[in-house]
Amino acid sequence: MPRRPDRARLALRQAGVDVPALLATLLLAAAVAAAVAVAMVRLTQLDPPRIASVRLGELTARFALDVAGDARSEEAAAAEARRWASALQQALRTVAERHRAVLLPSRAVAEGAPDLTPEVEAALARTLEAPAAGDAMAPAGARP
Repeated sequence: MPRRPDRARLALRQAGVDVPALLATLLLAAAVAAAVAVAMVRLTQLDPPRIASVRLGELTARFALDVAGDARSEEAAAAEARRWASALQQALRTVAERHRAVLLPSRAVAEGAPDLTPEVEAALARTLEAPAAGDAMAPAGARP
């Protein structure tokens, strides 16, 4: 028994549409759309942050030894420890932003991460040397 032509195929043939060319065009359009989507995802993603280490135990031990050698009152030592901790936090933030890195204690990193302890020490020294905002202002009514 001869096969009857499909009405949809017959309508396409009568309209002058080349079915293989139409299918090839649709596949090519889908491939181009997929390539553009992949390129946009890769180009718009930010680089992931790197991992770097800092020898926090060494920095803290050095500060503790410096404070232990001074004959200060307990309140003065506590105030100095708070100031140092705040300066350390600022130094860590500055170095992490500069290097676009996540800073971890050196004990938490197995191997291969750069050690940024010298940069953190330098940033910590700069932060501690800078006068505090309250120290820079003269009391009200004071003469220069």
